[in-house]
Amino acid sequence: MVANSNQSSAPVPATQPLAPIDVDTISETIRQALRFGAVRPSREELAATDEALRAHVALLLAEVRRTASPHPPDRYRLDRISKHLAFPLGTGMLSAYAEVPQRARDGQWLLAHFTASRDEYKPRPGAIRAAPAAGRRA
Repeated sequence: MVANSNQSSAPVPATQPLAPIDVDTISETIRQALRFGAVRPSREELAATDEALRAHVALLLAEVRRTASPHPPDRYRLDRISKHLAFPLGTGMLSAYAEVPQRARDGQWLLAHFTASRDEYKPRPGAIRAAPAAGRRA
């Protein structure tokens, strides 16, 4: 098979994402997955959320690995996320309850690194709670 000579194989500059990354959509999917701890979602809801998270995590993982940063991410954590991404959602409810929040936390970590490396970090709106006082409360 002969490659098409009209196609450009020039690498994408490190400043441009491979695909558009919608930080707000990814954040909302992560929040939805982490809220599952308070309710009992159906298997279909868990599967749909996991599918969306897998797509977001794959996109962010490729971007974080491609982007040069003055503070490189933890290589071992990136490898663990890659390995976890290769496994589909388990067939049982218990495994699904465990895997979806873990994938959400992986996405949260990757998104934080991605936005920080691009100087786009946006804190969540709302008041910041004061730190708890030192010592025991009576």
